[in-house]
Amino acid sequence: MVIAGILAVFFDLERIASLGVFFDLFMDILIHWGVRRTLFADIGARGWVLMIAIALDVGVLGTFPFMKLQSDPWIVAIALIGIAVVFAFVRGYLAVRDDGADTPCRS
Repeated sequence: MVIAGILAVFFDLERIASLGVFFDLFMDILIHWGVRRTLFADIGARGWVLMIAIALDVGVLGTFPFMKLQSDPWIVAIALIGIAVVFAFVRGYLAVRDDGADTPCRS
């Protein structure tokens, strides 16, 4: 809730939506790749479906920044910085919470 308030103070709705597109597409690609890499056989996923989804996401994520660079270059920089910050926090969290397991937890 605090992050939403901060975004509302500093950005208009178009910029907030653009940030959401960057984060959503990037997260979607990572989730599809993770399913393809680790849970592929366990859940019966079809590899071609995952690869098409990744390709489409990469296509949109490759086009969207160029469109936004023409109209609002700051939002592209803010999105890249935000994604880097999230990766840094996750890396730090996982470094602190290293339980010695090299494989993902499966139930």
